[in-house]
Amino acid sequence: MHIGTSDQQKIWLAVAEYGAALEKTGTRALPGSGTSVWVSYEKGSMQRMPTFYSAPPAPDEVRRVLWNGRAGVVSYLVDADEHHPANAWLYNCRDLDYSVDKLSKPARRDARRAQRSLQFSPIELPALLGHGFSAYNQTRSRVGLLDGTRQQFERRFKSFAQNPFHHFVGAWKGDALLAFMSLIVGGDWVEIQGSFSCQTQRDLCPNDGLVNYVLHHYLIENKFKIISYGLSSIQEDADKAGLHFFKKKVGFEARLVHRAFVLHPLLRPIVNRWTRGIARTALRLCPERRLLRKAAGVLDCIFESKRLPQRI
Repeated sequence: MHIGTSDQQKIWLAVAEYGAALEKTGTRALPGSGTSVWVSYEKGSMQRMPTFYSAPPAPDEVRRVLWNGRAGVVSYLVDADEHHPANAWLYNCRDLDYSVDKLSKPARRDARRAQRSLQFSPIELPALLGHGFSAYNQTRSRVGLLDGTRQQFERRFKSFAQNPFHHFVGAWKGDALLAFMSLIVGGDWVEIQGSFSCQTQRDLCPNDGLVNYVLHHYLIENKFKIISYGLSSIQEDADKAGLHFFKKKVGFEARLVHRAFVLHPLLRPIVNRWTRGIARTALRLCPERRLLRKAAGVLDCIFESKRLPQRI
């Protein structure tokens, strides 16, 4: 999709403002080349935003981020080619004429069931804290993690809500919040940062309804250019097949990309296949540790860079 000069300037300003907002809330952010910013993500790591930005980094850009960002590892994606083997799926929707009518029959059925049964709307933080814990807790338990506690729930979303570019939307059945999403909303792009839902009343398809609400609200009503549902997980035991099927079902294009992970020069001598073996052994002993899952996934990507993602 061609982007004119004025559109590029608008995108750059929105990304720069997003980086400034992150800095104000205590998250390290460094300017990147083009229309990108590098953001502190997990402990000791930085990733390039928007996640779907795929232009190659400028010369010495990654080295600058590793040193100035005090990061042990940085990640970014580029288009897959003979020099950058595909190892991840990227899920985007750019359909500026999006409509439920264009989806498959099962997807239309589920979206319309949600529309008939539920109410969808933006959520302010107090309402999320008052009604969203069950969806958060049950989602974290469903994927085998131990961080679905009330304390972690409040810490995560109170921090997230400090940034004016961050928003929440929810699916309600009366006073019950059955599902919600956390969003990063830029100048003309949106990233779905997280999605959480209750086990109860899943037959009402709240996740299908929420995706339809987000796509229609931003692409059709507000004329945004792109909605991203992020990347496939690097965690080995994540439900990749189920998530892949769902994201394609509700209207996202799945595109193979190369997700690069670059270690800090000081870490390279001590990060090797022996270190990877230790991480995988630890993961077998403590599979519920989220950071351990991610660390093992990063090491797998580094040492198996030519492995293609599962073609589902």
